[in-house]
Amino acid sequence: ALRVCECTNRRFRTCLTGLGSLSAEGRAGAEAAPAPVLHCCVLYFAYGSNLDSENWDLWCANKGFDAGSIEPLGPAWLPDHELVFHYKSRLRNGGALDVRPRLGAVIPGALFQVHDWEGLDAKEGVSGGYYRRLSVTALTDDGRAHQATTYRVCEARVGSFVSPSPEYREIVMRGLSRFGHRHDGFLEAASNAPASASPSAIFTYGTLMRGERNHQLMAPRVVRAHGPARVGDAALLQIDWYPGLVLSEGGTVYGELYELHDVATALQELDSYEDFLGYQSASSLYRRSLMKAVTSRGSMLAWTYIFLGDAGQFSLIPSGRWSGA
Repeated sequence: ALRVCECTNRRFRTCLTGLGSLSAEGRAGAEAAPAPVLHCCVLYFAYGSNLDSENWDLWCANKGFDAGSIEPLGPAWLPDHELVFHYKSRLRNGGALDVRPRLGAVIPGALFQVHDWEGLDAKEGVSGGYYRRLSVTALTDDGRAHQATTYRVCEARVGSFVSPSPEYREIVMRGLSRFGHRHDGFLEAASNAPASASPSAIFTYGTLMRGERNHQLMAPRVVRAHGPARVGDAALLQIDWYPGLVLSEGGTVYGELYELHDVATALQELDSYEDFLGYQSASSLYRRSLMKAVTSRGSMLAWTYIFLGDAGQFSLIPSGRWSGA
């Protein structure tokens, strides 16, 4: 059976509870897995001008739409995609943003709760064949994944690189700052440069750690070892000869943090090892997610792999530390 959560904007996580969590009872003894949660609100992932409340409010006022039809929930990232300027917008007097797949890259943005799609569809020119809706998986830095809708430029409108206008740059950067994001990826796209693979760090907690049986799979890709690290609101399970990290409020999992080079190739190899088949697959054993990893020098957004199986079928490792099997 599915549990339906109460919709509220007071706490981002209340509306956006995902799979792979461990209940309070599960934290104590991992006796039963929680039922999956059915999202009770429709989510929209924004990555461009709609991040900026000033621009959105002004457009709605001029066009007669309700600016309150979308409500911000918090920052999020679109994994394995990059920003691109290959569409010329007359209204923007230059290039307007689009997204396209790219392994290892992430697009910073935000998730919004949508009450009515009419205004968004109108602003994105859906009826005129400018942008189309696209179902995606957005990630938040607490390890969760959220099914959402975003917009992509229609194929017939795609062309070569078009530089954005100064006004459009200002709008998007203002929106990114609103949600605490850096501007690097946007500025790379605005100059027609390939997106940097970010984040380039990975949090490991099991057989990929130094001295464990499969560390050699990752070692050639490491450019910097940050040493011991931890992630919060997580628990560690004994799956077999390997562990699995699940989300668990108040828990801590200990491991190591590494920075990778050639991130796309490294993630392709690690995805295969972790049996992650992509964000649209329902058959993955683990999901590549984002979490804030904490070291003695501070915190860093990092990739990690979250176990997607039935947590109640496996024993909890109370210490949160893997010591091999």
